[in-house]
Amino acid sequence: MDELIHLVYRLRWPRPRRGGELRIARGDGERFETVWRASREDFSSPSIERCAILRDGRTWRLYISYVDGVDGRWRIDVIEAGSPDSFDPAARRLALDADMANAVAVKDPWVRRVGDRWWMFVSYGERPPGDERKLHGSGDALSTGAVKSETGLATSADGLRWKWEGKVFAAAAKGWDKATARLTTAFRSGDEWIGLYDGASDISDNYEERCGLARSKDLRAWERIGSGPAIGAAGGPGTVRYVESVVVGDSVRFFFERTRADGSHELCTSSTPLSEWDRDSPG
Repeated sequence: MDELIHLVYRLRWPRPRRGGELRIARGDGERFETVWRASREDFSSPSIERCAILRDGRTWRLYISYVDGVDGRWRIDVIEAGSPDSFDPAARRLALDADMANAVAVKDPWVRRVGDRWWMFVSYGERPPGDERKLHGSGDALSTGAVKSETGLATSADGLRWKWEGKVFAAAAKGWDKATARLTTAFRSGDEWIGLYDGASDISDNYEERCGLARSKDLRAWERIGSGPAIGAAGGPGTVRYVESVVVGDSVRFFFERTRADGSHELCTSSTPLSEWDRDSPG
């Protein structure tokens, strides 16, 4: 294989059973083999969510999004290893938690190194006034409908110690993404970044969020592209969410979660020329 891609994903069972197993697979973009796996019990957690894997020189890092089994709040830990098949859950350390962001939850990290800084975009909910403990009874404060799920940013010089920067992509005032605006990936196209995000109008769209597009010059200020969902069906079968992108040569490969006709979710991939995303391109 000329271009190896490492993919981290989780397995989830029908409700009320939640995200139970985390896996890392290695492949050429379309064909993969599993090289590592861990269970939610390895993290003493009732649920694992979207995670991120990156390499920094000879060191590999795995950022794990999971529910803390002690207080029921989402948090993000990091594990370092010499290879993607040797991560030890017992060696994890805190990267970002709700208190660091003055939030009720931080989850679903999208992590990139840009220049001399590390950037971590997360789905988070602002801390409401009053007693927030009632939000954590279900182990998922962002699925209660009591707070919005929006996108926040943390930055780091080393990828281990993070500084919370605050909100960078807010839910809309009205419309299809007024309850959720969860940036899940971004890639360079010309002199700007193209971002894909999950949106929802209310809690009934939870688990079936739809995918929208946004653009940014600096990864901090984002502008929506269009006035509605851009990719996938409008809920139910065909719904696309949790998109990740990898630029390989002149193409961008996407990995995404799609809802099947039977209601289950599958992991899919597609690839398009990078030039198709250049708004100055004649195509």
